[in-house]
Amino acid sequence: MQHRRLTCLTRLLIVLLALTLGPGPAMAGAWMQQEGKGFAATHIVYRKDLIALQGLGTGRDLPVELGYYGEYGLNARWTLGVDLNVLRGGDAHALLFLRSPLPLLGKTHVAAELALGTNQREGRWLAMQRLTLSFGRGFQAELAGRDLSGWMALDLAHEWRSMGLETTWKLDATLGLNRPGQLAPLLQIETSKGSAGSATSITPSLRIPLGPDKFSASQELLLGIEHKRAGGARSLGVKLALWHRF
Repeated sequence: MQHRRLTCLTRLLIVLLALTLGPGPAMAGAWMQQEGKGFAATHIVYRKDLIALQGLGTGRDLPVELGYYGEYGLNARWTLGVDLNVLRGGDAHALLFLRSPLPLLGKTHVAAELALGTNQREGRWLAMQRLTLSFGRGFQAELAGRDLSGWMALDLAHEWRSMGLETTWKLDATLGLNRPGQLAPLLQIETSKGSAGSATSITPSLRIPLGPDKFSASQELLLGIEHKRAGGARSLGVKLALWHRF
């Protein structure tokens, strides 16, 4: 039954990956989507433990991790979104969230987000909630005589999983450069600490524009290498993602 549930969610994420071939990257978290506009990101990660592959032959664990994130601007005050994820090892979650802006801190955007849904743990689907406080700011700088622009984001979240039986604090940071129509670097750092243990991952990535025309220019391919440490295990993952704005 557990494997069947995971298979259904995996199929849903694969379908969503196909749907993202519609009409560039967006800055989520502290930034709101414009009314009637949206952003979607679908990713797949193939991970290998640095010592040895663990748990891939049990019939329970997945050889890859899948995720889908989408959001849509309802109006200037509210952005609605969905967050789906399947991890290697059998854990998964499905969340619906609402984001609203808070007063600016100088030039720093601030927003609060509430997510409600469910998570799977040891074959059971139980209620899950997440509360996130996000900070984001654009920047301009000069390096070797060249003007650079980009953004920095910080997201602090508290999760209650499995009807509150598991709690986790998360702190994520993102640094990206704006280079429309060109290759652009992106760095993501994710940390978590909770009743289920602690984890840290660092993912340098490259954003690749898919084409010059109006349709493909609104899409980017993201290719990254993720180094993750969870508990006493370390792993490397190859991350492939598709971003698009619609």
